[in-house]
Amino acid sequence: MRTVTGTPIFKADKYENIRDLILTSCEKHANLDAFIFRRNPKLSEAHRTYHEFGEDIKSLCAYISKSPYLGDKLAVVGENCYEWFLSYISILSTDSIGVPLDRMLPEEELISLLERSESKVIFYHPKHHSMMVSIASKIKEGSVNIALEKFVCMYPEGLSSKETFPDDDDRFEKIGDLIAAGKKIREEEGDKFLEIPIHTEEARIILFTSGTTSMSKGVLLSHKNICTNVHSITQTLYVVAGDRAFSILPLHHTFENTVDMFMLSVGVCLCLADGLRYIVPNLKEWHPEVCISVPLLYENIYQKIESGIEESGKKKLIDIMVPVTKFLKKFGLDLRRAVFKEILDKLGGDIRLVVIGGAGIDKRYIDAFTNFGIDFFMGYGLTETSPVISVTNTDCNVHGSVGRPLPGIEAAIDTEDTSKNAVGEIITKSDCVMLGYYKNEEATKEVITPDGWFHTGDMGYIDKTGSIHITGRVKSMIVLTNGKKAFPEEIEALICEIKGVNEAFVWGGKNDREAIDICAKLLIDRKEIGRVLGLKGVPTDDEVASYLNDQMHEVNHKIPAYKIVRNYVFSEQEMIKTTTLKIKRAKEQEAIESLIASASTSMREMNGTNLDRLMS
Repeated sequence: MRTVTGTPIFKADKYENIRDLILTSCEKHANLDAFIFRRNPKLSEAHRTYHEFGEDIKSLCAYISKSPYLGDKLAVVGENCYEWFLSYISILSTDSIGVPLDRMLPEEELISLLERSESKVIFYHPKHHSMMVSIASKIKEGSVNIALEKFVCMYPEGLSSKETFPDDDDRFEKIGDLIAAGKKIREEEGDKFLEIPIHTEEARIILFTSGTTSMSKGVLLSHKNICTNVHSITQTLYVVAGDRAFSILPLHHTFENTVDMFMLSVGVCLCLADGLRYIVPNLKEWHPEVCISVPLLYENIYQKIESGIEESGKKKLIDIMVPVTKFLKKFGLDLRRAVFKEILDKLGGDIRLVVIGGAGIDKRYIDAFTNFGIDFFMGYGLTETSPVISVTNTDCNVHGSVGRPLPGIEAAIDTEDTSKNAVGEIITKSDCVMLGYYKNEEATKEVITPDGWFHTGDMGYIDKTGSIHITGRVKSMIVLTNGKKAFPEEIEALICEIKGVNEAFVWGGKNDREAIDICAKLLIDRKEIGRVLGLKGVPTDDEVASYLNDQMHEVNHKIPAYKIVRNYVFSEQEMIKTTTLKIKRAKEQEAIESLIASASTSMREMNGTNLDRLMS
């Protein structure tokens, strides 16, 4: 078993707990902006300095420290906003237990997780107000049995005109009132909450994994887990105080959560996106230098850039200048950002660092953004590892890999195969590995060995540079009738190289002989395919099918015969996804097969056709 451990690139301060990490930064960078945001896209932007952030945290901590809920489980749910951070950091800074919940959960599932977590208080976004009123009513009438006692609205002015705040229900509070009460406590007693000891190695965060609430696991993390991960990231990625970072992923997701703590620890300003529809305008307005996101965001952005280049007639010029700037860079003359300024301006003009996590991204996107002068890195991790395990960086950026492990993190491949680049399950060991699953000792023992190695469930190999390459998930692995194995992620990456294919989903489907065929669903951009074909109008299904048949033939030529895609369909309907834009494989496959079965047909008969026809 080959083991590799990361080494630091930069020096970084290390903090023992999240309270010290954030409040130290608030003092050190007091006059800098910590947040830029809008209450809604039509309003002017708001700013919060590090000093203001620190004062709000101290006041809310003072209130919590005097409340009956000190040390209890306190939940946070809602859209990304300043108060989300404020609530969550304040909970953790009083040594209470934070329970960040998925903002997309329907009421029934949210109730289930509140019950499972035994949360006493919930801080909620105004968009969740009607749901909170409903839950409060059900608690009162006894139709649900949960421990929730307080509902704290993050900013009541965000309620819709049809909603009213229940001032007559003392279970409902406004966060502004709690902060005001906390200020009064501080005036009378000082910041005594700072004397509350933080139990750094005990579980203080419960993060539920995606999936149905009955199946999702509660990942138990400590201050030590998060602070160790932040320290490792800070030793690997270069950001400086005053940089602006674009924040778009849901805050309950540990990738965004931990990375944002990393940003805040070094004095970066977090620019909270107005929403998916406003990404490009926000980038142009706020001029961020850094963006941490998922592949789909930058794939979509690049496709828009590429279309703009072709429409402007400058594609040939850019094709000429890319190799020229590459050549000059070898001799220490980096003109990429000057030559491609017009393209970079579409991303705000200042962006220099992009880190992608959550899934793989096609090499052509990495190459394209790198050619324009952006450091484009791939990260890898899981909720259970706080989350970052590895990331490519300026010292080692191997295409196709997710980089070397971060400093202080060990990674290995669990296999008895001693050959070069042997594939096996990726395992890791560090102070970032979770304490276990909430009230699920059996599941914990399944993934963490007695000597501390965590089994990620991902298959891959480690190359000669020490970089990790992911080949697929153990659970998504397709076992064919002849015993051979195929990873859908590898095939999907090849299919997504086809112009006009935005996404691909590959699975193993049973045919009429009960054998396994590799099948695929292609999410297409019909207009883009029309442009590729040189058509003036939108292509017909037959024209799309003819084009895709040729392209899929080429894809199948690139892979071993046993891995070829036997049957595929195309669609313009979005895949079923998690809130972090990962395809829910089991549900997507179930939906496709159910649709096909209801039409009394099969994937073989549907091969090369429009799946959406079955919906009409």
